[in-house]
Amino acid sequence: MSKKSLFGILSVSAVLMLAGCATGRNYDADINALNSKLSMMQGQLTSKDEEIARLQGQMKEEESSRMQAEAERRALNDRLNATLEELSQAKARAAKAPKKEVIPDSDLK
Repeated sequence: MSKKSLFGILSVSAVLMLAGCATGRNYDADINALNSKLSMMQGQLTSKDEEIARLQGQMKEEESSRMQAEAERRALNDRLNATLEELSQAKARAAKAPKKEVIPDSDLK
């Protein structure tokens, strides 16, 4: 390589480097804006995480209440069935019992 070619390449390289530095942009404002957006999004994420935890707690409470209500419903149903069975048995006993003659009150006078 000749000295002229080497000098030309170095000159072009120097001009490009200086041009890049001279037109360099200050990225601090962009970085600060992105950091601000990131902080806002982290706050939103924290808020959403808290809301999810609150809703999960409510779901557990509702599930517990539902299970308790279901257990109460089953107990009431069992009591109703037992009472209906007792009533049926009482009707059967009454049907088998000897009939007593009922005298109206008007005949007693």
